[in-house]
Amino acid sequence: MVNSKPSKSKIEETSNNIIDFITSRQMLPGDKMPTEPELMEDLNVSRSTLREAIRTLSARNILEVRQGSGTFISKRCGVPSDPLGLTFIYDDDRLAIDLLDVRLMIEPQTALLAAIHATDEQCQKLLDQCALVEKLIQSNEEYEDEDIALHMMIAEASGNRVLTNLSYILHTSVKKNIISTADALRDNNTYVYHRRIVDAIVRHDATGAYNAMTIHVTMLWEFITAKLNSRG
Repeated sequence: MVNSKPSKSKIEETSNNIIDFITSRQMLPGDKMPTEPELMEDLNVSRSTLREAIRTLSARNILEVRQGSGTFISKRCGVPSDPLGLTFIYDDDRLAIDLLDVRLMIEPQTALLAAIHATDEQCQKLLDQCALVEKLIQSNEEYEDEDIALHMMIAEASGNRVLTNLSYILHTSVKKNIISTADALRDNNTYVYHRRIVDAIVRHDATGAYNAMTIHVTMLWEFITAKLNSRG
């Protein structure tokens, strides 16, 4: 009996060919890939090999398969889910502080750049997203995923593609911060300073956006640091 399962080398070769297909056409996150029959013909591979290659690239956050819609270039841009190995650092409070240290180095400048470069469309999306987070907080509903989305939209508005990719890694800390603070800063920090950051960006007030983001992240840092110090 012949084993029809595609070999690992063939799957890897097809995966690389798909990446070449994407980059040679300068396709962007959110762009739709050709249909399965079209790719099979273009790459000269079987359906099973193509599907395994797409599954591999989906696991690498290069492609995203949407049932009923097709295959798209992932907005994760190939950024691994846990590139820093944070899963295996078990002290959430100290890890939250470490992540906040890095966020303080990067996010205020990101907000400043967003204030300079944000388009009218991006400004409107930031206002809408900020309002959504506020609504969820007011309704006492889970808001962390939308909180992360807001910070990522600020990174995208900066116009710097490296910062956009970094934001996927940095905002692992949003959930850890909510856990570490027991969400105690939801009303006097998250609610208030998200609005100040976004309003400054919309006004194209670079200094205001920088300062508001600095205060937002610093308040989280101070709260968790005090919590750690109280342990002795």
